This record gives sequence, C-alpha cells and structure tokens, in this order.
Amino acid sequence: QAANIVAEKEYRVVVFEMNDLPYGKIEDGLPKWHVNLRDKQEKSIDQKLSHPNIYFVPRAKIGRDIEFEEILNDWGFSIIIFANGAWKDRALPIEGIDKFINNGLVYQNTLLYWYNHKHEPDYKGLKFELKDRSIVIGGGLSSLDVMKLGMIELVQNALKKEKGIDIDMFTFEKKGIAKVLNEIGLTLKDLNLYGMTLVYRRNATDMPLKSPKDNTEENINKAREVSDKLLKKYAENFLFHFIPLSSPMDKVEENGKLKGIVFQKNEIINGKLQTKKEDTFVLETPMLISSIGSLPEMITGFTYQNSLLNM
Repeated sequence: QAANIVAEKEYRVVVFEMNDLPYGKIEDGLPKWHVNLRDKQEKSIDQKLSHPNIYFVPRAKIGRDIEFEEILNDWGFSIIIFANGAWKDRALPIEGIDKFINNGLVYQNTLLYWYNHKHEPDYKGLKFELKDRSIVIGGGLSSLDVMKLGMIELVQNALKKEKGIDIDMFTFEKKGIAKVLNEIGLTLKDLNLYGMTLVYRRNATDMPLKSPKDNTEENINKAREVSDKLLKKYAENFLFHFIPLSSPMDKVEENGKLKGIVFQKNEIINGKLQTKKEDTFVLETPMLISSIGSLPEMITGFTYQNSLLNM
C-alpha cells in the first residue's frame, strides 16, 4: 500500500522483500483454509505492486542480505519506509523454556509455516506431529486458529488410524469437528483423544476477539460479551478445553524432556490483573505451543527499548 501511494506521486520505489513472494503474513501467518481471504489480499497486493514505478526485489532481508546502513547512506533513497511486519514470536516468559524449542515447545509462527507448507512435495522445513493433550498459551484470534488447526490435525489423523476414515481439512473447518463427528456417530473418546487445552491469563471476555465500535462503556461491554460468545462457540465446535485466569510461571522437566507447565492462578480486581501467588497448579503436556503474539525482528542500526523502536 505504501509503495503504491508513493509510486502514484511519480516517485520510483524499490520494495525489498525477505521472502520469494510479497504477501507477508497473508501467506504464512494464516492457516491454509483461509483461501478466499488469501486470494483476495494477494490479488490486491499484486495489483498495487504492478505499478511501473515500483521495482520488486525478492529474497533481500535487511540485516541478512543488505545492511540498513547501506540503504541509509549509500543508495541515495530520499525516503525509507519500514513495513517489515512481526515475524519474531514473543518469548514465552518461563526461565529456561527455550531449551525445548522445536522439541517439546513450538512457537506459533513456526507451527503455521509447517502447517501451510507440509503438503508440498519439496518441503524441507521442520516437521511436527501434533500431540493429544497439548497446551496452547495465548488469547487472541491467532490462538483460536492454532486451536482449530491443532484439533483438526489430531482428529484427521486419529480417524485415519483408528477408523480408516479420511475427511478433508476444509470440511472440518467449515462444519466444525463436533458436527462432523456427530454425523458419523463418533466422539473424541471413540478416537482415544482428550483434546488440546487453551490457557489464557485473563477471562474470555477480555480476549481481543471483537473490537468495540467506540470507547463508550456500553460498546466496550458489548464487545466483551461477543468475545466470550466467540470463545465458547469455537471451543464447542472444535472440542478443545479452555482454562482462564492462569499464567505460565515455570516448567516441569524430567530426564531432559519437557513434561509439564506450572501455572499461576490470577484474579481480576477493579479491572486489573492480580496474581494469586499461593494458588498454582501443574498441567502435564507432551507439547507446548506458544501463541502470545509476535514482534518485529530487531535490525542493526536502530535502537530499541523493550523490543520497540526507540524514536
């Protein structure tokens, strides 16, 4: 969008893209069932970048292939616009947990990339096997997408293994797992599945699933009610569990493997989140998925404060 606006003003524009294609999280930040949304947005991007004043340069990542100082001082650009997205997963706030990355712990961006590309014959990236009783930590729309893809993957695989039934991902996404299983007379228990669990530090009403129309108390409360209903609908349709008011605080390790997570119970007092330090519990899990948001990668040449650009 920014490139097109500048190009329309008769300026020549160079777009540096770190990937092969210019679609960003439209391509790899959404599960692959978002076909219509992806097609619509990609056509729009193609149209904007087709302007004769725009030069598109793929596989050119700032800090890896090109240094920011080069662009700033040597290339003669009159203006530089950064729209580099948020591809770095926010670190899970558990000391020492990252030792289990991709071996017990999976971050959302990595999981989505695998899910969207694993069907490709020439895919050579990381491979994962979704586990029953996995825990997902998060609380936004992206977390719900992770719950959907995780539960769909679990049920698809179990149906093939236990019953010899093959049902495509689009059917599950459109109808919901509960309805599909009901139509064939099966339950999660019949498939030897318990399901995945989403854990959020606040209540469902606090999830950013619906934005209020304005800042009036009435519309804020309406948005909170919608968020609560959406979470319950997702959990009912896709058969996952939900634990609110709980924050991860420690890990349980056994023989060098991640065995579980220690959670701190929370409470909300006068709208503010408070920890109940005396109230903790442990959830055992074979797989932990972190879906607590993404941040832009830090680029050499800029100064940052708490992962944000220091302007």
